Amino acid sequence: MKKIFFVALLGCFVSTAYAQTDTLTTDKVASYVDKQVIVKGVVAGARRFESGERAPLLLINLDEAYPHTPLTVVLYKEVLEKASIDVDALTGKKVVASGKISVFKGRNQLVIEKLEDLKISN
Repeated sequence: MKKIFFVALLGCFVSTAYAQTDTLTTDKVASYVDKQVIVKGVVAGARRFESGERAPLLLINLDEAYPHTPLTVVLYKEVLEKASIDVDALTGKKVVASGKISVFKGRNQLVIEKLEDLKISN
């Protein structure tokens, strides 16, 4: 009986460890730098860059327009080439993005590593 209880308890710890990705809103991201998260927000603006070292590049500002956005979702060439995103139609759309929060030039960002890590809806 003790073995069954121990195995069940161990299973709970293992499943909790794998489910430790936090879901949050953009106003909380500053406390989660260098952590894997799932973030929800609304597109306040987006801009695609066609020139530069990592171009094409898409920046999606959530909940507030640049420069006041609490989080910018970044899609680099490798992911952007696989996507069909109408940049002009993004404003006002709901976004759920998964990834690691980092800071670039003093601003919070989440870089999309795989297209599956970004969900856009009305």
